[in-house]
Amino acid sequence: MIHVFQCEDNLTGILTGVYDAWQGGKGYDGVRLTAGQEDPSLFCCYEEVASDVEKAQKVWNTVHRRMGEESQEMIARAASCPNPEKADAIFRMIVLGLHLPDGRETPRYLSRPEIMKMMELGRKAGNIAMRYMEILRFEELENGVLLGKVDPEADVLTLMAPHFADRFPMENWMIYDRRRKKAVVHPKRKSWYLVEEIPEEVLDSQQRSAAEQEMDTLWKCFHQAVAIPERANEKLQNSLIPLKFREFMNEFQKI
Repeated sequence: MIHVFQCEDNLTGILTGVYDAWQGGKGYDGVRLTAGQEDPSLFCCYEEVASDVEKAQKVWNTVHRRMGEESQEMIARAASCPNPEKADAIFRMIVLGLHLPDGRETPRYLSRPEIMKMMELGRKAGNIAMRYMEILRFEELENGVLLGKVDPEADVLTLMAPHFADRFPMENWMIYDRRRKKAVVHPKRKSWYLVEEIPEEVLDSQQRSAAEQEMDTLWKCFHQAVAIPERANEKLQNSLIPLKFREFMNEFQKI
């Protein structure tokens, strides 16, 4: 019988599941991890795993010590991607790395199905993050903070943050993930950090600066002025900029 550990769909939850699965003594082939709920199957025993920061940190420290930063990055990228198989792939990658003579070589074992899956998930998460970095629009609030909103299908805020921290080190900015109610916050001249459980109403109550409103209107006017109605190709436009992105792009909003 397969023992299925059901953990929360985030990095902390998955690492907690790895810890419990490893300590459970069920063996490598006798366990399976899943992020979130799944329909019960025959010949499976299910156990819910409550996220535990202490357990997750122990696993994370072990991965860093035995497998290195490259493996940590692979795990973090895979955990951010929406896929039902990611938790089990992470568990099996960690088990593989701990049994190798040099765990830092784990990402090179591309013939292993778990490593192939991790590469696939990491690539997908990176592509999602890149697309949202391309369309992200910041708007200046009255207090001078630059605010950008996204609604990505993957949890990619931590993949996006280094890009903007490198380009706007002298600005106070925030990127808000509407779907997960959390944000990356970057104070001027400091490192960014992650804040969770932020209601969107709190951000919506903040007023934009007068300069931002004026610039927003000018940009919309310019966008409309350069358009050629006779050459409008809605099908092509939708393929280049899908509708799901346009809510966050001011040029597609009415003046």
